[in-house]
Amino acid sequence: VIALEEIGVPLPLPSDIFIAYTGHLIARHLIGVEAAFLAIVLGSMLGSSILYYVARRYGQPFVHRYGPYMHIRQKRLDMVEEWFHRWGPLVIIVGRHVPGLRMVISVFAGVFGVTYPVFLASVAISSSMWAAIFLALGFRFSRQIGPYLTITPAHLLPSTMFITGTIIYALYLKRQAVRDEARLTALRESRARS
Repeated sequence: VIALEEIGVPLPLPSDIFIAYTGHLIARHLIGVEAAFLAIVLGSMLGSSILYYVARRYGQPFVHRYGPYMHIRQKRLDMVEEWFHRWGPLVIIVGRHVPGLRMVISVFAGVFGVTYPVFLASVAISSSMWAAIFLALGFRFSRQIGPYLTITPAHLLPSTMFITGTIIYALYLKRQAVRDEARLTALRESRARS
């Protein structure tokens, strides 16, 4: 789930909830803390590495073409490039904790040529902090949040998330197709009148 979110696959819930859920499972002795921590960090490193390499391979044209979908405009691009040059790895470590920037930071790191070892070390540090915080919250408040987190059994959660995400994405694509068809029809009618 975390690797998918890091790549940019839209999920119905943020992965912070899954990590808190994992903390709840640790409190109930259903999963080991070391395994959970390692899975979160490795999933984060895997997903962000894939996005980093796509951005690194396709660079600025990738950002100019797909950037508007992530609210990336040229002014913002210039500002972030200056941050990368000024603060380096700190931009990655801190920026990944800002809601909505986790995957964008991976794209920027690839575009601006941050070396892969520096990028990977920064992601490892950032995701370790992220995992520790949300695992601790899930563990600490297990009794309070347990009833809300156990609606879906743990072994069904990833498949439930995948199916839900796929359905939402399919509905989105269908809606876009209907809009595109309506625009095309309006354009044809406009040309026919001319």
